[in-house]
Amino acid sequence: MTIERQTKEMALETLLEDIPRQIEDLRSVRETFLTDAVLLGEIPSPTFGEKDRIRLVMDRFRENGLEEPTLDEFGNASGIIAGSSGESAILVTAHADCVFSAETRHVLEVGSDHITGPGIADNSIGLAAVVALPKLLEHLNIKLKEDLILLANVKSLGRANLEGARGFLDTMRRPVKAGVCVEGASQGRLSYSGLGALRGEITINIPKDYDWSGFGAAGAISHLNRLINQLMEIPLPKEPKSKMTFGGLTAGSSFNTSPKTGRLRFEITSEGDEVIDDLEARLNEICEQFSMETGTDVRMETVAKRQNCGIPFTHPLVKTTRAIMHEAGITPKVDPSTGDLNALINAGHPGVTLGLTTVENLREENETIQLDPLYAGLAQLITLLQAIDGGLCEE
Repeated sequence: MTIERQTKEMALETLLEDIPRQIEDLRSVRETFLTDAVLLGEIPSPTFGEKDRIRLVMDRFRENGLEEPTLDEFGNASGIIAGSSGESAILVTAHADCVFSAETRHVLEVGSDHITGPGIADNSIGLAAVVALPKLLEHLNIKLKEDLILLANVKSLGRANLEGARGFLDTMRRPVKAGVCVEGASQGRLSYSGLGALRGEITINIPKDYDWSGFGAAGAISHLNRLINQLMEIPLPKEPKSKMTFGGLTAGSSFNTSPKTGRLRFEITSEGDEVIDDLEARLNEICEQFSMETGTDVRMETVAKRQNCGIPFTHPLVKTTRAIMHEAGITPKVDPSTGDLNALINAGHPGVTLGLTTVENLREENETIQLDPLYAGLAQLITLLQAIDGGLCEE
């Protein structure tokens, strides 16, 4: 064993021994941290509509001691905790948008051991962790050598295709040692790779000259049902692992009128980029054939397409993260990302995604986070930042 490796192992051991103290100390700042989570969570923040929540993030950055938080051209809010040397930086990011519309009633119920409400896990509590980091580090008396860039990125979900994170990373000119994406859900999550993905929307329109008396004539709902059945018959390979998900179906507005328009939202994920390409071509063929055979107008729009990316399981960042999770009493669950980690790694930076706490009813209006596991989740994040800062996660 080299002296350098032995020194790094000793430094990591020192960090690991401090985790129990961190967990207990973080309990004493519970109210401040959870107040941020509730204030942020009760502001509607659908994708492309994050402005009000970002305004609060900017205010909280200032109140937590960041001197010059920045609102960039993409709508992201960021700030820097200056390190003692500042030769390079560590990026910590959480997406500010959620899957719920502005019309959803964003009211959070705070109990003694839980918080319930739309978007609290995905991702109000993750965003609150990033916003609160200046105060949490100060409370724990932790001072980093490198600058810590805190980012609340917008336009992450759905049609946005990671626009906020990609825009920030494309225009950032600072060297970054590593990045950590913070999600509320779920504790144990360890993402170090990004899945290839195809996200799209299929629209069926019944033309004005449609022959309603013809064989098989039907409204948009019936046609969509037949089309979905055809899509479900597409064979998916077991290797590389692949999956097709139907995420949304909209058509009609009454009880007794056949709708003339319907939409299907879907996502295909695969560990093989060639599978994504082949399935995209196959779906386009099915839509074209279905359109010709039924006399309808069927169009497929590709909303997002991403290639597989990642760092190896043996990368020091992954190995160190696993050691920290183990010491914090957290069981790692490898979960390839389709989110902001993809943008981070594709920009050339090593990174991981971590989940903070246990969650029930994810992406439902009664989404619930448990509070007791949260302190271990925060301790794993803070200890990982210390390890990155100390050079323990570099190849």
